[in-house]
Parts: sequence; structure tokens; C-alpha cells
Amino acid sequence: MSKINQKMELAANILIVVVSLLIIGVIVQQYFFSSPAVSNQMPRQQPTVGKKVNLEKVNFSNYPKTVVLALQTTCGYCNESAPFYKRMLEETKGKNIKFIAVFPTPVEDSTKHLERLGINGFEVKQAPISALEASGTPTLILTNDKGEVTNFWIGKLPADKETEVINQISS
Repeated sequence: MSKINQKMELAANILIVVVSLLIIGVIVQQYFFSSPAVSNQMPRQQPTVGKKVNLEKVNFSNYPKTVVLALQTTCGYCNESAPFYKRMLEETKGKNIKFIAVFPTPVEDSTKHLERLGINGFEVKQAPISALEASGTPTLILTNDKGEVTNFWIGKLPADKETEVINQISS
């Protein structure tokens, strides 16, 4: 039995050495021979304050303020922000504010998605997120009656920023 134990121990040692060399090879390749991921990415876009929002067939002039949300049905942060969007609609009810949700997916699919999240009150549009000069979702854009960006917020907002948004919309 001693010879079998010695052979198993030798095989285990060889296997440990091979796996260690593979791990070292991957680490060396990642840190020394790969280009940084950032250099391969496009620069991040964000809305420009003062610039008109580029959405077809939207009349901003009937409302002193319009909230435009850039969303995706597969965006986890968008879906996690659903309670905030509902709260925003509730706390601004009765005010002359237009709410638009922009998705890259067809209007019918996007509308059903919002309904599943319990969000009612957004006009739904289909457009590429880049049309809003946004490179990520969720992006919330506040405009004036000319459709010009007055402020914007990107990503899932912490509670204090959610309150800031609602205050700006309501004022």
C-alpha cells in the first residue's frame, strides 16, 4: 500500500504544480499583457443642460416641466427604482407635469413591463437611449416647456437624491 500512496501523492503534487502554473499564467496575462478595458470603451455620454431633448412627436410646450426617463426592461437598477418612480408620480399628482419613459424596446413590450412593475402614468416612447445623450440606464432628465434639459440624474438614486428630484419636479 505504501507504493500506491507514494504514487497518489506524486500525482497530486504534479497536479498542484500544473494548476499553480496555469493560475500564474492567467494572472500574468491579465496584468501584464492585456490592454485596459477602459481604453476599449466609448466615452460615457450624459445629457447636456440647456440642450433640447431629441424625441420625435413630443410637445413639451403644454407642460412647464417634463420628466424623461431612459429605461430598459432588462436593467436591474431601473427595476429596483420602480418604487421611486411610483412615489414620484404620487407626490406630483395634480401638478402640470408630463412623464415620459423611453425604452429601446417596442412600446407595447415596454408598457407591459411598466404595468408589471405597477407603474402607471408615463407616456411610453421607443427610441435608442443614445437619442437622449445617455449611455446608461436609468437616466432621469428634467426639462422645461421648451424641452431643454434643466437637470439630470444617472443611475439608481439614494434616498436623498430621490427627494431632491421630487422637490425639483414639484417646485
